[in-house]
Amino acid sequence: MDPSLSQLVIRSYGSRESSSSSSSSSQGTWMDPRLWSMLPPKLVEKILACLPPPSFFRMRSVCKHWYRLLFSDSFLELCAEAAPQRQWFLLFKPGVWTEGYLYDPFSMSWFRTSLSSLPSIFSVVASAGGLLCCLSENPGCKTVLICNPLTKECLQLPCTLKERFVPSVGLIVEKETKAYKVIVAGDDMISPFAVKNLTTEMYDSVCQYWTIAGPLPRLCNLESGKMTHANGILYCMNYSPFSVLAYDLEPGMWSKIQAPMRRFLRSPNLVECRGRLVMVAAVQKSKLNVPKSVRIWGLQDSRTGWVELERMPQSLYDEFMKVCDQETFSCIAHGNIILISCSKSSDMLTYDMYHKLWSWVPRCPFVHATQGLQGFAFEPRLETSVC
Repeated sequence: MDPSLSQLVIRSYGSRESSSSSSSSSQGTWMDPRLWSMLPPKLVEKILACLPPPSFFRMRSVCKHWYRLLFSDSFLELCAEAAPQRQWFLLFKPGVWTEGYLYDPFSMSWFRTSLSSLPSIFSVVASAGGLLCCLSENPGCKTVLICNPLTKECLQLPCTLKERFVPSVGLIVEKETKAYKVIVAGDDMISPFAVKNLTTEMYDSVCQYWTIAGPLPRLCNLESGKMTHANGILYCMNYSPFSVLAYDLEPGMWSKIQAPMRRFLRSPNLVECRGRLVMVAAVQKSKLNVPKSVRIWGLQDSRTGWVELERMPQSLYDEFMKVCDQETFSCIAHGNIILISCSKSSDMLTYDMYHKLWSWVPRCPFVHATQGLQGFAFEPRLETSVC
C-alpha cells in the first residue's frame, strides 16, 4: 500500500483538530508510514471511501491504482454505502464555469476545483445527485452535457428537438437507480428575432432520447435557466406578476401557484429544503406598515397556499442590504441550509432551517470581495455515472 495514505488522511482530517496546543496537535496527527504501508488493500479502499470530498480530488494524483479506483465498481459501491450525505455548495464566478468553489457549511471551509474540460460555450445550469447539467449558450437546438466533476466523466446528449434561446432547465437523478432526466422548457425560437414560451421537452437517460412533454401555460414569463425539484415536481418562478409554475412529471402537465405577497416581492428565489418547496424573497413596499425584510415561506402540502417560516432579523437585513448595495440576491439550498448570495459582493449568509440560525459565510479566499458568486447545491457522489 502506498504510504501517502497517511498524508492524505492527515490533510483530510488534521486541519479540523484543535490548534490550542501545537505540540499535542502535531503528535495527534503523526501517523507512522511503516504501519500504514502494511494495511490490506481492501481496508485501504474502505478508508478511502470514507474520506471527505476534497480528498477525492487529491487521490487521483497519488498513484495509478488509486486513480483506477475511481472507475472500479466495487470501490464505487463502497462509496455509496460508506459516504454520508454531504450538504455542500458548488459556486462559480458569473460566466466563468471552468473553475468552481466548493463550500462546506459544517466545517465552514472552501475548496477550489477545476472544470477545465468544460467547453467555453457551455454554462452550468443545474445540479443533482452529484451530476452537473451544462447547456450550450448559442441560440438554436441546445446541446446538453452531463458531467460528474469528481470522476471527470462527461456525456454529450443528443440536441434538443426545439430551437431555444435561454430556456429553463431542470435535472432529476433517481436515488436508487441513478437514472436521470433533463427537462428543458420555454424560450422557443419562433423566428430568428423572437421567442415565446411554448413547449417542454424531456430527456430520459434510460430511453436515451428527447420527447415533447406538456405545453406551457399561456402568457407565462419563465425565469431563465432555473428550476427547482421537490418530490417529483419541478418549480420555477413566473414573472409579471409573480407566481410559481409547477411541472408534474407523472402526467407531464403544468399548473400555476399564486405567490405569497406577490405585489411586494423582490428577488424571489425557489429552493428545496428536505423535500419541501421554499421561497426566499425580500418584501419591500413604501406604504407597507411593516419593516422591509427578507422572508422565508414554505409551500403547504396541498400546494394551494404558503406559510411563513422565518424572517431575517431587522439589524441583519439592514447589514445585508448594505453589503448587497441594494442589488438583487440569489439563493440555493441543500438539506436544512439555505445560502444567500449577492450579485456584487462575495459576502454570503446561511440560514439553518433546523437550528433557526443565521450566519455569515467566511469569505471565499479565491475571489475578490466585490465579485459575486452563483451556484448550486452539490452532493459529491463518485458512484453516479453520466451514462
